[in-house]
Amino acid sequence: MEMEKISEAGASMSRIRNSTGHSMTSLQKISLAITGTMERFFYRWGFIVATYPYRFISVCLLFTAICGLGLVNFTLENRPDKLWIPRDSAFAHNTEWLRDNFPSPVRQSHVIITADNVLDPGIMKMILEIHESVKNISVFDNKKWEDICFRLPITKFDLERRRRRRRSPTNSSHHEYDAFFGSAFSGFDEFDSEFFTSDASTNNTTKGGDVRSFDPMLSLPEDIYCSIIDNLDDACWEINPLELWSYNRTEVESLTKEEIIQVFNTRLISPIFGRVVNYTADLGGNIERNSLGQIIKAESISLKWFVAINQSEVRAGRAVPDMGTGEVADETGLAWETEFIYLMDSITKQMPDGVNLYFATGRSFGDISQGLIFDDGLMLVAGFFIMFLYVSTMLGKFNLVEQRLMANKNRHCVSIISFIISYGVGSACFLVYGPVNKILPFLLLGIGVDDMFVIVQCWNNLFPDCLSKPNKLSIPERMGMALKHAGVSITVTSLTDIAAFGVGASTILPGLQSFCVYAAIGILAIFLLQSTFFVAWFALDQKRVEERRNAYCCCIQYRDDKFIPNSYSQRSYAQIFFDEYFSKYLFTPVAKTLVITVTLGCLATTIYGNTQLRQEFDPIWFLPEGSHLSQFLEKREVKYPGIGFPGFVVAHQVNWTASFPQVEQFMHDFQGSNNIYEFDNWYEDFKEYSNENFGTKIPEKALAPSKFKRNMGKFLYSPAGSKHRAYFKVAGNFSCGDKLPPVQMVLMPFRFKYFHGPEEHIPGMHAVKALVKNANLTFNDNSDGHMFAWSTGFVTWESDELITAELYRSVALSLACVLITIFFLLANLRMCLLCGVCVIFTIINVGGFMYFWDLTINMVSCIDIVLAIGLCVDYASHIGLAFMTCSGSRNSRAKQALRNIGPAVLNGGFSTFISISLLARSQSLAFISFYKIFTIVVGFGLFHGLIFLPVILSILGPDPYPNAFSSGTEYHFDEKGKTVEMQAISTRSIKLEKRSPDDNSNNGEALPVHDPLIFEPASV
Repeated sequence: MEMEKISEAGASMSRIRNSTGHSMTSLQKISLAITGTMERFFYRWGFIVATYPYRFISVCLLFTAICGLGLVNFTLENRPDKLWIPRDSAFAHNTEWLRDNFPSPVRQSHVIITADNVLDPGIMKMILEIHESVKNISVFDNKKWEDICFRLPITKFDLERRRRRRRSPTNSSHHEYDAFFGSAFSGFDEFDSEFFTSDASTNNTTKGGDVRSFDPMLSLPEDIYCSIIDNLDDACWEINPLELWSYNRTEVESLTKEEIIQVFNTRLISPIFGRVVNYTADLGGNIERNSLGQIIKAESISLKWFVAINQSEVRAGRAVPDMGTGEVADETGLAWETEFIYLMDSITKQMPDGVNLYFATGRSFGDISQGLIFDDGLMLVAGFFIMFLYVSTMLGKFNLVEQRLMANKNRHCVSIISFIISYGVGSACFLVYGPVNKILPFLLLGIGVDDMFVIVQCWNNLFPDCLSKPNKLSIPERMGMALKHAGVSITVTSLTDIAAFGVGASTILPGLQSFCVYAAIGILAIFLLQSTFFVAWFALDQKRVEERRNAYCCCIQYRDDKFIPNSYSQRSYAQIFFDEYFSKYLFTPVAKTLVITVTLGCLATTIYGNTQLRQEFDPIWFLPEGSHLSQFLEKREVKYPGIGFPGFVVAHQVNWTASFPQVEQFMHDFQGSNNIYEFDNWYEDFKEYSNENFGTKIPEKALAPSKFKRNMGKFLYSPAGSKHRAYFKVAGNFSCGDKLPPVQMVLMPFRFKYFHGPEEHIPGMHAVKALVKNANLTFNDNSDGHMFAWSTGFVTWESDELITAELYRSVALSLACVLITIFFLLANLRMCLLCGVCVIFTIINVGGFMYFWDLTINMVSCIDIVLAIGLCVDYASHIGLAFMTCSGSRNSRAKQALRNIGPAVLNGGFSTFISISLLARSQSLAFISFYKIFTIVVGFGLFHGLIFLPVILSILGPDPYPNAFSSGTEYHFDEKGKTVEMQAISTRSIKLEKRSPDDNSNNGEALPVHDPLIFEPASV
């Protein structure tokens, strides 16, 4: 009987609709089919969830636990080449190839000391104290510097003899070698005593060469020389000017300023390593010279320590990743670096006035980043708490029963559970977790609170006074009706968000791709949980309310006559504001003109800002200003301005003997490039060594492979060539006295000059790559020979080159997907375009204000802008959908849309801002960019959604859906299904008044009939 009346009511509604003159187009029929199906589904879904809330809550928790199992595959990825470079790029391939074939054997710690003049005895004593303090650092099982350092061969010699020779005005550089070898090989004088005198040096000089080509191996019997080499002690590799005095405290404490200046301005042989050293390269700042060109004053000096990576630990799989770089390290080395940081921090605080110390280690970036995440995490928790208070205030009513504490707590649980699902499913799919994924909780929190406010707003619109005016419908029936109205809206916004991030997942940047996939999974989880988990808890909370139980202690229950809600708590002040104040003045001609003028003015201003927006990124921006690493990098940039990123030219399977003419030209061109600061050229040293000692004529005359192997074998164990030996990888074992086995790979270190921004480093990178590509060397037969340039700076520079185009591509595709999704769900081209205009205006405003707020286009801001599209579309689409479901004049429909959904949109946007507001004090680039961009998005998104769009809709708004009713229209039917009266209501619901004498179960109360979209209209 009742269903028949409902069906007749539906038919009557169709007749009423047709009588209004609305003829439905094909698009409108599609709209009715889509939205009608969705509303029917959501009604039934809300009804069944509210009927069995505990079952659905249990299923949600079980599903979360199952998804959480995917976290066993959780992969943290910090390596920049794995995040910000396309997987198929040459740099990514080359980097991985280098990791596999030539892993780094060392990690570096660095100190810069600044003073008015570092060439001072007091500074030298201070450096000695630092050196000895570092030697005494102790970690696991009392391991010290000598146990973990990277070691190089050491050759001791008589320092006093060396110094006497150095001070002699007639001394020449070859006498330094004479002194060096005269001491080092003093135990073997009987084999060739003349070698250690000036005769040996003279003999070398008569060959017309530089002393760098002098080789005692050619004067001593080979077995004797190699025996000496094989039995040499080794020492820790430390770049420190005090090695010139062998770190002898007595001598260092007796130094005079004149002697220090003389030492630094003389080409010397290290008394420890036997190599030519020139410590003027480690001086920086404002450098003064005397009339002879000697450096007499410098403002800074650089010190370095090199820690060996325990390769046996790495091969055994016991290495640990550096959390800052993602590169492998051993546990002992990382622990030593931690103690080094503590030591330098302590020394820094003890520096005398005018002297400063700046330092960095391999783990500095990771430690600082992790510290920032912890600090920002505390701010996130504080932001959650503040938002919890705000949501509690806006969600419930100001009395002890109608506060929605339970619903609010479980709304936060929805965000946490969606986070677990997102990371669990993503990890199960082997998606990596990058640093920017740390902002995902903020995103899920913001989107989740929007959907919650929409659901609650629809409930409040339908059933505003549950205590003072009890409703005869069951909670499941009412929940079904509320979700029927809210479901379409949150579906529209969720699908547009998923579409935006789904397109973002098509990016070529793995880090952005990973984030977008995680975000899309999280948003889908939010949507499902809001319509299930939250609805179930809301139904339970509503049962508590109607049983008059205390919101803070449900054990306390009030009697009906003892608890009557105060009138103050029963008023919706947000709706009163929108209905009686905001809408009253917004739609006046003056206000409309002002809104359009302000919108166009902001648009013009931000278009200018977009034209000035720079594409720039500097890794130092990730660091807080006061951190030791940021201070070090800033000081290095100031004191050593010409020094840029280090790099290598990697030559694999090159046929060197067949390529000497091309190698000669390449080395000349590379060394002379304006983009290169320095180049460690093994070829020039070898050419001079071979030509001087063996009479070869490289490159004019070809060198037989057998002679090349013999000469190179001797060269790499000579004083001139030993520094290059570590950069050669050969097939098989190679030791002193052996011919060089086939060369598999050679690394040639270089350093870029300092570049100022992408307008310099991108052309510089391409110029260097072009030089290497055009070298035209000959490779070994049947090999995969290749040659490439590689630098730590390439990961930033290549992403700089890609990021602008990738940003525009992602924004354009995301906008297209969002508009297509809105079009199919709203089924109205004009509304789709108007919502799209709001989104486009917001994105333009974001780009312009990024310039005014000192932000640039980079990897982080690119992600934030993609997020912005997904967030700002929510504000406009909610208002657009509400406008389409009301009929009447454009003004009245716009007012009704603001009244019905405006408070939810405002609360959602404002609560999102509250959750991120504390990040304004963050010192992390990722969080600061996120805060600034999302503040702009929320501000302009709310402006366009709640002010500009309603004004435009009141002027250009499309016709309503054919099933829409006038604002406040309610149709009543008698028992025969005929219309008997119409009266004002504030929702799309209609009521069927049952007055049949045969059915008095309702006592004459009006029963709700589902929206006409529940029925299949006759015209469809």
